Amino acid sequence: MKYRSDYGLAKWFAAVALCVAAAAVPAVADQIVLNNGDRITGTIESADGGKLIILSPIAGMITVDLANVKTFSTDGPIKIVLSDGSVINQRVTEATDGNFETASGGMLAVQAVPISSIQKINPPPIAWTGSVLFSGSLAQGDTYSEQIGLSADLLRRGENDRIEAQGQYLFGKQKINGVESTSTDQWDLEASYNYFVTKKMFVLADIRVEKNRIQHLDIRVTPNAGVGYQFVETPDFNANVQGGLAWVYEDYTNIGTPDENVSLRLAYHVDKTLWDSRLKVFSDCAYFPSIQNVSRYLILFDAGLRLALTKTMYAEAKTEVDYDSHPAPDSHRTDTQIILGLGWTF
Repeated sequence: MKYRSDYGLAKWFAAVALCVAAAAVPAVADQIVLNNGDRITGTIESADGGKLIILSPIAGMITVDLANVKTFSTDGPIKIVLSDGSVINQRVTEATDGNFETASGGMLAVQAVPISSIQKINPPPIAWTGSVLFSGSLAQGDTYSEQIGLSADLLRRGENDRIEAQGQYLFGKQKINGVESTSTDQWDLEASYNYFVTKKMFVLADIRVEKNRIQHLDIRVTPNAGVGYQFVETPDFNANVQGGLAWVYEDYTNIGTPDENVSLRLAYHVDKTLWDSRLKVFSDCAYFPSIQNVSRYLILFDAGLRLALTKTMYAEAKTEVDYDSHPAPDSHRTDTQIILGLGWTF
């Protein structure tokens, strides 16, 4: 009996000792130290566009400006992409104000790295993203009209390059005084490739193909190449300009000979996300002034708003303007479309 009693007491003391030892071991986690001295403990998820995201077990996802981070440390390896293109993929520790250090161990020497040089942390794997938009309109009264449309876009952003593609088809008909006619029948496809020779400067190749039956445009092809400059590229703000040479080929159904000329191509793209990442405003413009005939030029312009309804569903309103200084006979110089639709991102 005494043996059994001593054995039970020993087990009790062992259990207590294990609990004390467990409590004495500090919780393993990443830590961010802010400029005001506050500490946030959790798991560093990512950083991009000057924003760092940490998952706190108490407060959930917390977004912090990197400019407000004094230093930070991680419990395990973390992938950090610096502004000069170099990559750190190991555990890091706290350092002096405005810096962090690579952890000691192995063959790598300890290095102090400025936080201001961080471009991204744990960037997502390179993948295709995009969206699909369904649009339509209906009017009934003295004039009956309806229009439907489908458009899609794709984007792949690598470390040093960017691939974009988009396509659209619009069809509409109307009935006036009992006479029915086609009011819209057009499509366009465009693909571009950008290779970044620096963080801001890129070379590009682009081609656009389009058809507009109402404008008597059987086919228009505008392959072009040039250079571009990316002023800003963040999750909520993008802006770039492009310039180069293009070949503009236009074949109209009511003109016997196709028209072709060498042109400049001057373009811009800008988009900005507002209202707690729910509203995006965007605009694109491409200007093709002919080098061979200064009176000939082509302008392709669009601007619009995209409102996020859910994580993947959105509503969009967009205006497209196509201006051709020398259209086909019986066609207007300006062709304008107002598109309202519902879309999904992926």
